[in-house]
Amino acid sequence: MAIKVRFKKLVLWGCACSAVLGFLGQCAFIWAGVSHIRAASLQALQRAEDAARDTNQALRLAEAGSFEMCSDDDLVLLKQITYVNIYISDIGRIHDGRIVCTGLWGRNFAGHRLDPPMRTLGGYGIWTNLQIPASRRRSNLISFGNSVAIASPATFDLSETYRDVDLRVTDGSGRYLYAAVSARRASHAETPALSGLALRECSPSMDLCVQASSELHWYPLLRPVELLPLLAAGLLCAAGILVVRQWGQRRDNVVDKLREGIRDGEIATLYQPIVCVRDLRLKGYEVLARWRPGSGAEIAPDVFVPLALQHQLSTALVKAVVGQALEQMREILSADPALVLAINTEVVDIEEDAFILFILEKTSASPELRQQMHLEVTERADICTPRFSRNVEILRRAGFSIWIDDFGTGSANLSHLSYTQFDGLKIDKLFTSTLNTASPLKSVTHNLLRMARELDLQVVIEGIETEEQLEAVRKIAPDIYAQGWLFGRPAEISEIWKRHPEPLAGPALARDWV
Repeated sequence: MAIKVRFKKLVLWGCACSAVLGFLGQCAFIWAGVSHIRAASLQALQRAEDAARDTNQALRLAEAGSFEMCSDDDLVLLKQITYVNIYISDIGRIHDGRIVCTGLWGRNFAGHRLDPPMRTLGGYGIWTNLQIPASRRRSNLISFGNSVAIASPATFDLSETYRDVDLRVTDGSGRYLYAAVSARRASHAETPALSGLALRECSPSMDLCVQASSELHWYPLLRPVELLPLLAAGLLCAAGILVVRQWGQRRDNVVDKLREGIRDGEIATLYQPIVCVRDLRLKGYEVLARWRPGSGAEIAPDVFVPLALQHQLSTALVKAVVGQALEQMREILSADPALVLAINTEVVDIEEDAFILFILEKTSASPELRQQMHLEVTERADICTPRFSRNVEILRRAGFSIWIDDFGTGSANLSHLSYTQFDGLKIDKLFTSTLNTASPLKSVTHNLLRMARELDLQVVIEGIETEEQLEAVRKIAPDIYAQGWLFGRPAEISEIWKRHPEPLAGPALARDWV
């Protein structure tokens, strides 16, 4: 009898706990779905803002050209603008309601008379979902003056994570539809739909809104055909715990470990040589960070740096790198004032007053070292802010050099050079790889180097891995600097000290160290 009573209690408690956990699991599933839809809307809104901003800059740059419309020089200008802007697929000239030439199609563009634009705003004309002449695709067109930009059809290709979300990009009133992306929901084909949800996010600075919508789904384990076996085996509780734990725990754990790693000195610094292209004499080193947890394999910066930036740990990370690099390299830099030390930073770091005070205090005992330190700003965010420009000016007056890292990719564009005074550019290895090819980017590389020379900016070109690439750079810009595996891989500080025996006897050739 006692066994039967205990069994009944076990069943009743099991059913009650399963029902509670099932309810909590469904709530967590819906919450995750809502967060997923909101994340998609925010990412799409960011894309829309970036596309609008960069397209505006491209059109104004095209309008500023002084060449005769559709002349050879004009077409070269249009082509260059197209190549450095990821949000437009082509840019051309418009005359008498017709597109008469474009950077990529040249004067062979099969233009036809355009209908009146869907919307005109502040001198801009906007056409949506327009069949592009000489192409089978439809796209948006934006005109300004005598210039017209063809929007890239890949502008709203979000990551695979958000392919199940419908997107609508409109103006603030919702009257004008600029873009619509339909979802692919094959991944939920076996999961019954609960209901649909639409979320709307609007830009605080532009007349843009994004509506993201998708279906919420039943928690799969609550289907009757699966519930009974799970009740019998007691696995519903484990499933409920997993739903609660897995929702955000993995990322939070990694962030906590990174925070602890920065605090506990798990961030290590390596040093890669920077050399003069002409004679391969050592110019200095770039500091490269590695995360070496107490337990586990080394973690590369392309994993933990974006994580630190996303969770407001970037400034703490760069402080750790600067502090360690100065401690390890102070004597070497002091012994050879011609050497430089390049350190990667983010826009948010330069905007942080605490970081400015930190680096000034760290170098206060040896202020001459500031002349040897290059702070390379990676453009993942807008650098055209008053705080950024103010702090850059403070650092430059103190003696530091400020460079743009990975110029020509991501958010980097020519307009940034007009807002803030920089000392140099670092050209991304994406362009280096095209030097000995027939890629259209080859001409962009030549023009970037020519532009830097005319603006009196120093240049480091990254990713030199072969003798052929080195010779190609020497032919077009022998006075710049270079970095890459051809000259040396990132090395520990112990290896750097071996290359700089006391006393330092003048500059050495990088080839002696490879």
